[in-house]
Amino acid sequence: MKNIVNTVIKVLIILILVVWVFFVFTDYMRAKDGKKPKICLKETSEKWNDGDYYECTSFGYRYYELKKKDNTKDYGFITIFSKNPIKEKYGE
Repeated sequence: MKNIVNTVIKVLIILILVVWVFFVFTDYMRAKDGKKPKICLKETSEKWNDGDYYECTSFGYRYYELKKKDNTKDYGFITIFSKNPIKEKYGE
């Protein structure tokens, strides 16, 4: 009985990891195309001098984009613990 419980727990952990990797990969590919992620746990939108800033925090990663007033777009996909290069560059 103990072996069955351990096996079920291992399978559930592996399944959760596979689903998480799928979401990270999907959102990363969407970020490369300049699209917003599918899953956002926390969204932030701000008005900056240079344009509109958007940030989406999800399970261990963040997507950010800055739509500038000259209609250019700066965006990226980083881990949740990384410093945001746009905030460092523009100092907002």
